[in-house]
Amino acid sequence: MFFVIDTSATRSKGSEDRIWQHLWHMRDVMPVSVVLPTVVSSACPLLAEENADAILSSTGIQVPQDSAWIPLRVDVLQFAHDNGDIRLNGLERALNDCVDRGDSLHDSRDWPSPAIQFDSWLNRRLAVAIRGWGNLVKRRGADPCAFRTLTELEELADFINKTLRARSQVLAKERGYCPAVDAAGAKILASGNEMKLRWRRAVDQTALRHRNLITMSAWDVFPQDQPADSRYVDLLPLLRCANCLSFQRDVDISHWSINEFRRFYERVSAILRCSRDAGQIAKQV
Repeated sequence: MFFVIDTSATRSKGSEDRIWQHLWHMRDVMPVSVVLPTVVSSACPLLAEENADAILSSTGIQVPQDSAWIPLRVDVLQFAHDNGDIRLNGLERALNDCVDRGDSLHDSRDWPSPAIQFDSWLNRRLAVAIRGWGNLVKRRGADPCAFRTLTELEELADFINKTLRARSQVLAKERGYCPAVDAAGAKILASGNEMKLRWRRAVDQTALRHRNLITMSAWDVFPQDQPADSRYVDLLPLLRCANCLSFQRDVDISHWSINEFRRFYERVSAILRCSRDAGQIAKQV
């Protein structure tokens, strides 16, 4: 069960407090996950953001209604040395393998409805879940509150994003980019010659085979083998690197107070609003 709450909505203080009290009491009584209104961004700069108005129950990922996703997973800790340094070559191979396997699965999967089958053809969405962020910080012995720690993780996330996009672009040139690109460019191609040339140049340079590539869990900033340490909340800006998010919790928060629980979601909400306000459409045209 998922409960969607908009932390920016205007409510009376009493009503707001009652909602959070109810959510806090239900956190471990039943399988309830609190989720926040958000959008799904595209790894391809030619395609717009989409409203995330549905949830994949198996993964907790917020997605557009009737969309087709191939979930995959990479744990960064599996590619870390004892001191926390990342074996980038091994990570790169694993990421490329995810893109290749995910692309093949789109063609072999038996989708449950014609609408989802059409979305698979149109967008070829991948949800490569990048996990282990909190575990990596713990192995490195880094301070989760330090700005340098966040910066180093963002650099790793940028490497992951670039690797996934590069492989998707290779497949786009070999097998064709996702048809959503042509759908997005239909109006542009009906306009003047200059805009046509700019659009076609942008397609040649940036079109991907997959509309979406990377997903993260808001709870994955915490180490998974210990109760959630609230200091790791400072790593939440890392979520800006993902195309879509999951709020499925697999970390212990029984020692938290209701105020810590509420502040966690309010902080995630603020980060998502900033990302949404900075959304870009057809950036390269």
